[in-house]
Amino acid sequence: MTLVQIPLYLKVSNSLKEDILNGIYQVGELLPTEDELQKKFMTSRTTIRNAIGILEREDLVIRKQGKGTVVKEPKTAQNMNYITSFTETLKEKNIMVETGSLTVELINPPQKIATLLNLKKGEKVYLIQRMRITDGIPIAFMSNYILSRFTPNLTDKKNLLREKGLYQILEEEYGLKLHRAVETIEAYNSGPLETDLLQVPEKTPLFHTIRITFLEEGTPFEVVISVIRADKYEYRVYLEGRPPQTHQSF
Repeated sequence: MTLVQIPLYLKVSNSLKEDILNGIYQVGELLPTEDELQKKFMTSRTTIRNAIGILEREDLVIRKQGKGTVVKEPKTAQNMNYITSFTETLKEKNIMVETGSLTVELINPPQKIATLLNLKKGEKVYLIQRMRITDGIPIAFMSNYILSRFTPNLTDKKNLLREKGLYQILEEEYGLKLHRAVETIEAYNSGPLETDLLQVPEKTPLFHTIRITFLEEGTPFEVVISVIRADKYEYRVYLEGRPPQTHQSF
């Protein structure tokens, strides 16, 4: 059996990546210069540049003209295997999340929301709108439309929403079990509205997501529309195995 040799640039990249993840090179710090890395790994400048290129594609570093290669702040990644709230995702990674603006009101929903939730004529929903902030930076604006018949007096939980994730409140205060969700994720550039909301320059990359959450009996319970900064957040999908074959190739 022939052993496949790992290219040297991958070995260099993996070594630098390990140092970054272990905190040897902190966020905002410069990596050693290309000359220094050449001497350390005893290899060519081309190999070093290829290795750093991999780190750039993995969003771990950024090259700055006239300065060098800087370690970037890692994005928060939401795994798409479970139904988790934005707050739960951040707290799981020991990131403090604050709530900026917060409103909770009982409303007549837009027709699109009424259709997605299969509402009866005249049925109202609770609308929760929140700005989510980490390290003093607004990173997401969220609008949750929730069936009011399952969550009486939700407006009284407004202060609690500043302390806990919405899904935690739904489980603890109302005994609800969220069974499954369908989420659509689109990428786009910010316009004037998002620029004002998230305090970012125009044409900043953003995620626009729509999630429909269902209860155990299959009732659509929630529609949440989120606008999230793509430079601070990412979605991660785990794939396993191949799909079952439905026909044979000849």
